Amino acid sequence: GVRTIEVTRADIADLRTVGDDTALFIHGKGKDEKADYVKVAPQVETAIRAYITARGETEESEIFTSTSRNNYGERMTTRSIRAIAKKSMVDAGYNSDRLTAHSMRHTAGTLALLMGASTREVQQLLRHSNINTTMIYAHELDRAKNNSELKVANAIF
Repeated sequence: GVRTIEVTRADIADLRTVGDDTALFIHGKGKDEKADYVKVAPQVETAIRAYITARGETEESEIFTSTSRNNYGERMTTRSIRAIAKKSMVDAGYNSDRLTAHSMRHTAGTLALLMGASTREVQQLLRHSNINTTMIYAHELDRAKNNSELKVANAIF
């Protein structure tokens, strides 16, 4: 559920322990510092740490670096992250102009709600400053589950 800009700003040292969990402290949208964080699932942490180890990087380095000729070894750009996300979706058989890297953020919020998270929990996950932004996800799910049309058709036919 992170934004592409948050991924580009992430440094290895931003992976820290919060309680019993590993968290990635992020420099979020409209923020001046890395005060917000997202919890990192153990499987994701394992993959990130393996990637960092394979690169042979130190704690002062950015988490994700570019392999392109233009900026090899430097911090990835939001554009390159969007391109990687898009290619992954196309490779998986999801090719639509409406599907973007940001779509994955929406998917995270929707999946959290489907798995029983409260609207407040999803607001925290996605770091929405206004609960009404998060409520859009809940309303869309409510509508998707609403079978009123079928009920009307069953009453008529």
